[in-house]
Amino acid sequence: MKTFLAISWLFLAACSGWAAPGGWFDAPVLEQAPDLSLGLDDPAWAKALKITFAKLEDAPGDTQKYLTEVYWLKSGGSLFIGFKCVNPASPKLWVLPKQLRDSTIYTKESVEFFLGNATGELFYQFIVDAEGNIFDGKLGSPQWDGDWKCKTDRREGYWTAVVEIPAPLLETVWAPGSFVTMDATRHAFNPDGSGAETTSITSAGVRSPENKVFLGTINPAALGKIIEKGVADFRENFKGVPLPESIAARIPKIEAFAAECQNAGNLTLEHYRQFYADFIQKGREIRGLEQALVLEVALNPGRTNP
Repeated sequence: MKTFLAISWLFLAACSGWAAPGGWFDAPVLEQAPDLSLGLDDPAWAKALKITFAKLEDAPGDTQKYLTEVYWLKSGGSLFIGFKCVNPASPKLWVLPKQLRDSTIYTKESVEFFLGNATGELFYQFIVDAEGNIFDGKLGSPQWDGDWKCKTDRREGYWTAVVEIPAPLLETVWAPGSFVTMDATRHAFNPDGSGAETTSITSAGVRSPENKVFLGTINPAALGKIIEKGVADFRENFKGVPLPESIAARIPKIEAFAAECQNAGNLTLEHYRQFYADFIQKGREIRGLEQALVLEVALNPGRTNP
């Protein structure tokens, strides 16, 4: 008999790490993919999800400084991300010349973004500077070099970057009906290359799992499978422990919710939010049952089933 708490890492990451829905975004899926050679001038970007953030200057009126616009859309299996980075020094930004891949380009004018899967087990880091140099990594290691594309352009007062994450790479962190977790950060600099100003979509900066981008249809089936696995782990870990009636009566209700998730089909974002909130609650409920039984076993070590 196992008398210790042994929830799977997958279940813990999904249920305890994300306390509440927030920063949820719905990116469109388009038939016609943008042409990267056109940068943000391609008309497809006008239909994209747009997220804006900026540095606020300590001045009357809180003038926006280093405004950054991030665009998201999906087409043909690929994820496309665009950036418009306002900087009065452009196009005469002090930038690094052509660099080797994975050089410290984040020390100059650049954008950085993270993509992760729904459970937090896997994430990638991507950086593009105003000159088109790139940096990428996997799980915090720059040893990984991914297959992705980007193009940059410097114009009067701003510069742009457009990125394509091809289907084979995207599908390692996303499945139909699910979402990717993300954050985006801007590293802005004065014309002489000094005075870094770092801003992000969220105050947490990089790898903020509360930011979720949904790509196309949304289906809560994966939530149901996680809850189902959590219940199976619970039964396995405490299979020799007699369950008090108050605990035993709650398990079928949790299992019923798991089944409801798996049979729900495709949902609107708002409807999915309710499923996700219930999913968080059910995860907490399972952990509460485990904690109660761990205490029960500790206080009554001889109470086991034959």
